[in-house]
Amino acid sequence: MTRAPAATGTRVRVRTTGGRLVGERRGGVSAFKGVPFASPPVGDLRWRPPAPGPGWDGERRADSFGPAPLQPQPPRDAIMYHANFADRRALVMSEDCLYLNVWTPDPGGAGLPVMVWIHGGGNRYGHGGQEIHDGHNMAARGLVTVTLNHRLGALGFLAHPGLAAEDGDGASGNYGLLDIVAALTWVQENIAAFGGDPARVTLAGNSAGAAHICHLMAAPTARPLFHRALGQGASGVGRAEGPLPDQASAQKQGLRWAGEFGDRDLTALRRTDGVELVLKGHFGPVVDGRLLTEPTDDVFATGRQHAVPLLVGSNRDEGSVYATPDAVRGLPVLPGTDELYPVRDADDVRRTARRFTGESRFTYPVWHWATAHRTQAPTWLYRFARTPPHPDGLDVRPPADGLPSYGVHHTAELPYTLDTLDCRPWPWTDTDRALARTMADAWARFVATGDPGGPGLPPWPAFTGTEAMHFGDTVTAGPVDRIEAMHFLSRCPRPL
Repeated sequence: MTRAPAATGTRVRVRTTGGRLVGERRGGVSAFKGVPFASPPVGDLRWRPPAPGPGWDGERRADSFGPAPLQPQPPRDAIMYHANFADRRALVMSEDCLYLNVWTPDPGGAGLPVMVWIHGGGNRYGHGGQEIHDGHNMAARGLVTVTLNHRLGALGFLAHPGLAAEDGDGASGNYGLLDIVAALTWVQENIAAFGGDPARVTLAGNSAGAAHICHLMAAPTARPLFHRALGQGASGVGRAEGPLPDQASAQKQGLRWAGEFGDRDLTALRRTDGVELVLKGHFGPVVDGRLLTEPTDDVFATGRQHAVPLLVGSNRDEGSVYATPDAVRGLPVLPGTDELYPVRDADDVRRTARRFTGESRFTYPVWHWATAHRTQAPTWLYRFARTPPHPDGLDVRPPADGLPSYGVHHTAELPYTLDTLDCRPWPWTDTDRALARTMADAWARFVATGDPGGPGLPPWPAFTGTEAMHFGDTVTAGPVDRIEAMHFLSRCPRPL
């Protein structure tokens, strides 16, 4: 694939196992974009594990992002669209999508810590070239920063008995997770060429990306590929929907999905336009029998996960994007429900719908992840409580739960933790910018040392079940918000 040359920046070159790359250097950071890490998963390679990437002769320009995975588009009036997807660049998509991007402060150096970032988007949306995930400012803090694409939707996660039958291990599903493993393998083989240390890799991500990290901590074959973990806003354990599906149930879902396309068999489905395939169904990780050989919850419950330093957290209003007043119908019928989740009047119903949705789907699973891991390795927990300054006139539909604003919604922390506020032309204040500097500095320290504490923060104790760092209008260490709700939800049967 050839790319048009960039108009700005100084050219800089590195040699990888695939060949020589030509990136560009601006502002003290060198960027290499659109780097293939596996063969295009098209044709007969659709629904197969990623194959080794092709090499090239001569020099390959690496100054523009590769295509994003095929995906539907989020509604343009959704707050999540404006926060995460309203980029200035036009979105280019292709099934040929297995590309990554590298930002480094010193491609001629050695021993730099590495952060590999996994985007969110519910396994349906997102890509490594989103402006909100730009790696320049984290690289300026001394990290080699990597973002990547992986297959999404049915193309990334379909389980099907036909796929299992043609697989030597009898496995199916999790092709998107296997893409992440392939990218991590590429990092092990190549990151030294960018100044990075392959023995100091932190796997970091948000939302679905955070859940992927949790699952990879439970995958034995992935453990040699990363040495710290950082998850924002979601988890792969303690999920409201229960443990991961096994092959039998996942393949039944796959057959139902395939049935929507008539009598097409796998051969015909591999010839079907990929855009048509990603528009239907909702898919995610499963116990595939290759990468994930047992439920992630079982691995963490018995302390057999990858024992690496862990930093995780959630936002104050995680449920605001997803809650409807009907959510209160799912409240558990247990002692203490009325005190923690009151429904005495209409205002209570609205607040409780948001709170229960956020705590059951996001906050509790993240707290459970930290709780399950704290006896195995150092763990830190944070809480984000700063409402982003959405501009007047933003074309956003009101929250479905009836409350007046989305507050500190799911993914609101992203431009702060990666110091990418300027990717959105919003009325950021000095408080916002100071908070972004503080959080990005702490995240960079964690990537470099395995401990986020340090200058600009109050003492941040390791998590033992009740402690968190609260990032909001001020930054304070203190007890976990609503710890009684966390213990209550731990007693509730799953799924909720």
